[in-house]
Amino acid sequence: MAAVADWAGLPHDLLVLIAKRVKVIEEFIAFGCVCNSWRTASPKDNFDILSPQLPLLMLPDDDENNYYREFYSLSKGKVSRRLYLPEAKGRDCFPTDQMGWLLTQSLDGEEVNLFNPFSDTKIHLPNQFALRALQNPDDLIEGHEFYKYIKLATLSANPSFTSDYVLVISYNTDVNHLAYWLPGDINWTLFDMDERYGGVCNMTYYKGQFYLLTWGAEIWVVDVQSRDRRVESHLIYLNDNKDLFRHSIQYYLVGVNDALLFVVRFGRNRSDDDSAVDTFKCEVYEVDEMKCKLKRIHNLVDSTIFLGINGATSIDSTKFTGVIKPNHIYFTDDWIEQNIMSECGGGKDTGVYNLEDGNIEYFYPELSLSCICPPTWVIPSL
Repeated sequence: MAAVADWAGLPHDLLVLIAKRVKVIEEFIAFGCVCNSWRTASPKDNFDILSPQLPLLMLPDDDENNYYREFYSLSKGKVSRRLYLPEAKGRDCFPTDQMGWLLTQSLDGEEVNLFNPFSDTKIHLPNQFALRALQNPDDLIEGHEFYKYIKLATLSANPSFTSDYVLVISYNTDVNHLAYWLPGDINWTLFDMDERYGGVCNMTYYKGQFYLLTWGAEIWVVDVQSRDRRVESHLIYLNDNKDLFRHSIQYYLVGVNDALLFVVRFGRNRSDDDSAVDTFKCEVYEVDEMKCKLKRIHNLVDSTIFLGINGATSIDSTKFTGVIKPNHIYFTDDWIEQNIMSECGGGKDTGVYNLEDGNIEYFYPELSLSCICPPTWVIPSL
């Protein structure tokens, strides 16, 4: 077997060719960690950004090594990465849709950042106090849950590859007010839609526009014009589906192929813990924007949906044959209000739902709990 020094001495051009053939981000990162010569052969530009990536399950803080986060891999069936992430220590953090970036907020509200755990890149955002200063004092909510002030965040593009992106957030007031941020801004810009009923429960970026789902059975389509700072919106009111909106249900919007899907996740209280909720059923509907209706569908064909804190994402299961199951929904524990009341926090309700027969299996063999940041899906991105 060749010595490590021999591997380190491979020609640079050969190392570049090898690096370019690595299609999995976590393996690409490991390639660059071997030695200096391998690191110089594997800059971000040598990775194919169009390669599909399988979501990893980011686990909560480790009690003994709080500055590290572990990532569970579905393909390996075990923890595959352990990253030194002081930025995520003791902070509320959740994905910003499909981009691999997290929004992190400190418990005291002093720091709010966009953070990429795989490239260790941080983008400073205006903090929560700056956001509160723009708001009518009558709309503000006081209390010990201040660290959850920003509830949802969605990016229009990956900050790793472009500066032409918009970040939209929903934050805590009486009905979850909205704001956006553009690169270079020193503060948030508030916006709202006329006659909106209920707080925002989910957001996604789909076909060049933001889609916001409210608890009042509304889908708002929002276009943020970054050049002239205009916000245009129109309403899709799901007026014949109000019966779906009730207690112990979560709602998601996700683009699958050329359709916008509305996913409903049903939960019920655990028999051994009234403050915890277990998922027992999922339903999927296609959104008909023209008719303002939902059409129930029972087959995702080759697609697989992942549900978790801050929303949903979908991937083509044919790219990961034998690893993930088509026509299934993988979910993590995002019953935020119930988990706040639980002494141990969230993390118990994790599984995979078969849309064909309604069976639920469990893919993660351990139990990782957290009151601040329970296990959540993160799609690797450089």
